[in-house]
Amino acid sequence: MSTWAGIELGGFSIEEWQNTYHKWVFSELDRVREVGEQYEFIGYRLSADKLKRRLELRGINRDSVELEFKEYKAHWIDNIQKFVTEIEGIDQGTFSIYSKYLDVLKGCSLDSWIKLIPIAKNWSSGSHEDIEMSLSDVEKNQLEFMLSDYDEHPYYSCGDFHFPCCSSEIFTWVILQIVDSNSVCELDISGLVSSGWVDDFGDIAEHQAGRTKFYEGAKQEVVDIVGLCGTDINNAVLQRLSYSGLITILEAYLSDIAKRQVLNKESIKRRFVEKFKPFYSREKSICVSKIFKTFEQLDESIRECIDKLSFHNVETINSFYSSVLLIEIPEDIKRELSKAVDIRHDIIHRAGKTTRGEPIEICNNTVKEVSDLIIKILEFIDNQIVDGLLEH
Repeated sequence: MSTWAGIELGGFSIEEWQNTYHKWVFSELDRVREVGEQYEFIGYRLSADKLKRRLELRGINRDSVELEFKEYKAHWIDNIQKFVTEIEGIDQGTFSIYSKYLDVLKGCSLDSWIKLIPIAKNWSSGSHEDIEMSLSDVEKNQLEFMLSDYDEHPYYSCGDFHFPCCSSEIFTWVILQIVDSNSVCELDISGLVSSGWVDDFGDIAEHQAGRTKFYEGAKQEVVDIVGLCGTDINNAVLQRLSYSGLITILEAYLSDIAKRQVLNKESIKRRFVEKFKPFYSREKSICVSKIFKTFEQLDESIRECIDKLSFHNVETINSFYSSVLLIEIPEDIKRELSKAVDIRHDIIHRAGKTTRGEPIEICNNTVKEVSDLIIKILEFIDNQIVDGLLEH
């Protein structure tokens, strides 16, 4: 099913898209996510003053608007003149209407449109005597044209009410002359998100939730494993596998967060390249002729490097998270994790025995203790990840 998204400014429609959208003049800093039981808005929002400034920076001012306005008027005037003079068999009624349209386009000005657009917008069925009494005959004719079904082909307008222009920025400048300075410009993509056409603002959603999706997934897996091993607390193999699986969950979380942060944030990517020794020490000197190729392959090189890291190794975790993500893990947590990792190593590589051949006793309480440690580490790191989510 099709879903529409559009830009509105002070109640005026600026542009619409079907099943997609364009960011237009909005930036990442204009993103808004307001989700509640009674109201939902996911999209972009900008004040009229900021919008006006951005248009001016793009060269949209009265001079450029006048230029496009006159150019498009000229196209329509030319088309109508050809229509009324060259079409054979045109009836008198049609001839009269298009002759009136021709007079409107020849005589109208930019200011006359700015005056009449809000009137055209508020025009509704019923009596218009008060409005009509305030308008001159010329303005009434122009209003009639604005509300007509005039066929603009092949010079279609980007504005409502047949405003002569070919770009939404030009029409927006006109609307800015009409709306209050406190008005806002909004691009609402809520429908596209709920219909699955586009993604939600994941970083804002996570920031609002106070947790990343990686944390939520990892925590649920911890809960599932603890619940599973509790179904047969006397099964020593199940307890050992559960213990090992909890460390694996932490390893996967640390790796996923590492890749997402480095690949999606330029400042962190640069710090990784410049400060993380396992990466920069393996790279050879780059000759000038290969700079662009190296840059194109940078993300893939970063993925390969991170995928090769052992995120169950406490030294690796500490080195990466402190130098790249600027997260310092407390010493007591590192000591506890190091001990848990050693036990996991014996479970996997020595069938649950120490280097001396002594069996390691893993009971259900031991599993619960290490699960508490994993949750503690997840929360500590995730809190700091979430704190920097909206930093650019």
